[in-house]
Amino acid sequence: MTAIRLAGADDVLRVVDMIEDLRAAVDGMMPVSRPWTAAVVAGLIQNPEAVVYVSDGGFIAGSMQPTIIHPDRVAMEHGWFARDRSGMRLLRAFEAWAEDQGAVMVKMSTGASGPDLGRLGYTMTEQNWVRRI
Repeated sequence: MTAIRLAGADDVLRVVDMIEDLRAAVDGMMPVSRPWTAAVVAGLIQNPEAVVYVSDGGFIAGSMQPTIIHPDRVAMEHGWFARDRSGMRLLRAFEAWAEDQGAVMVKMSTGASGPDLGRLGYTMTEQNWVRRI
């Protein structure tokens, strides 16, 4: 079983590779800018209000944020992908981190054909619609 661990600086480019795989898997419309993405991932790794976990073939990244409607902090996922069947364990690590950080909820996104997180206690609250301009 693949170990889940906190990402370090040496993991940044590997996470960027997986973000490119994530984009392809969800048929994302925005191309991945590797320099930008590497800087964002490195910033999340260094930020005490954020986390990046990795496995041999997966990652999850997120940060603590208030919402526009309430100041309570929410753990917002910024990317989640696994090619090694570690996805649920990565999610559980992220949830545990969120609870330790005092989050009132966890906000996750999946691709249009991604897993149904309702079976894990999540509620679908909105959909994300994108239009190229």
